[in-house]
Amino acid sequence: MIGKTIKSLRIANNLTQSELADIVGYSVRNLRRIENDGTSSIDVVNTFADIFEVSALDILEGCFFFF
Repeated sequence: MIGKTIKSLRIANNLTQSELADIVGYSVRNLRRIENDGTSSIDVVNTFADIFEVSALDILEGCFFFF
């Protein structure tokens, strides 16, 4: 669910995987893995929460799952 929420937030903010990867400092491959498989790292969740200006809890609960 975490990966799908991150993907939904990325799409809602009109960002490509490449653009978001640049913003967070990850490789596109790593971002693709996070979107497809999720993550167990709270640091990763916090990073995306900061970028999208939402709470980490919102990402963990899937509050922004748009598709």
